Amino acid sequence: MNHESLTFIIFTMGAMTCILSMWVAIVFKRRYTAMRGDGRNLARAMYWQLLGEFTIGLGTLIFATLAWQGHLPKVGIEVQSGLRFVMFFATAVTTAHLYHIVTKLDQ
Repeated sequence: MNHESLTFIIFTMGAMTCILSMWVAIVFKRRYTAMRGDGRNLARAMYWQLLGEFTIGLGTLIFATLAWQGHLPKVGIEVQSGLRFVMFFATAVTTAHLYHIVTKLDQ
């Protein structure tokens, strides 16, 4: 397998992962709007968790694509740092939110 084929396969996997995260997030959103009680809260937390997963997946895909195309060195450090901040912030906040909801279910 040559370098271009491997890169294409990895890019496709990344794109499909982003699509899957967004699709399942939409499914959870549709479900939680029709639910009540603890199940609704958990489904809403999963929706936000999947949006966080989509954000970090998309950011990773952007970085990989820029590097593959040779454009990453042209992107300013401020832009790269901002993108990383958004990715990590989304992951941290949605993980903390899911943790909070799950611990409330046990009480």
